[in-house]
Amino acid sequence: MNDISNINLQPRVKNGVNVLMSTHKGENGKNLAEALESIYAQTLPPDRVVLVLDGHVGTDQHDVIGTYGADSRGPDLTIVSLPSNSGLASALNAGLAYCDGEFVMRMDSDDICMPDRLALQLAYFNEHPKMDVISSWASEFSANDTTEKMKVSPTEHDALAMALRWRNVIAHSAILIRTEALKKVGGYRADFGLLEDYDLWVRLLTAGSQFHVLPKVLLRIRTSLAQRGRRGNLAYLRNEIRFRSECLRIGFLTRSQFVATLFLYAMFRLAGPMLRNQFYALART
Repeated sequence: MNDISNINLQPRVKNGVNVLMSTHKGENGKNLAEALESIYAQTLPPDRVVLVLDGHVGTDQHDVIGTYGADSRGPDLTIVSLPSNSGLASALNAGLAYCDGEFVMRMDSDDICMPDRLALQLAYFNEHPKMDVISSWASEFSANDTTEKMKVSPTEHDALAMALRWRNVIAHSAILIRTEALKKVGGYRADFGLLEDYDLWVRLLTAGSQFHVLPKVLLRIRTSLAQRGRRGNLAYLRNEIRFRSECLRIGFLTRSQFVATLFLYAMFRLAGPMLRNQFYALART
């Protein structure tokens, strides 16, 4: 059973936003503290943070959780403790069960939000009530590089849908999504390894969800060479083949798009680390 505890229950004006995060033993307390601080310091704070502990985590993370659970700024902090590591898709689904607001704001345990992220995304939703997913541009930073790289994408729905046929242009931890739309497609799936976010975009698009990306950096994404290394092996390529075969089956990809993208991604996944980093650089500014 999941161990749920509402640590901080300060009465405040509700805006219908629940932050959905997951952390694991490989994370450290410093990164988690920076991520949570960027949420608590929002100009428009969310109602609640649902933080999933995907298996046992270190005392440094527990100390951070205790600090923010007692933070008088709010939001409420709900902890979902899983007995063992289940992977990101399963962990997020466990947390999604406790998201009861109108919107889910995704956030990773090592990323950093800009202070106006939620205010701008929620304002766009209020002005465009037919939208289902609002994301933003992001910047990537690492301990190995003093310069930050921007991850940009098209902003309008049709252009995003076309770009997604070729590569994942949406930063997962930058989205604000209607809870109803996320739950309608069954939440996350672990069917294709680390492609759970890309798979979600495709299922949302085919279900008729409307996307928009704000052309402003509202999130800083922490990256590392080890993280990129996990995306370049034979197992990842096999998942890529199965994922794109599913996209072909449901009609998201044409046959020519399927063949072209498989050829390109086979080269990318099997390239050496230095060449793969060059590919990443080409997709950043």
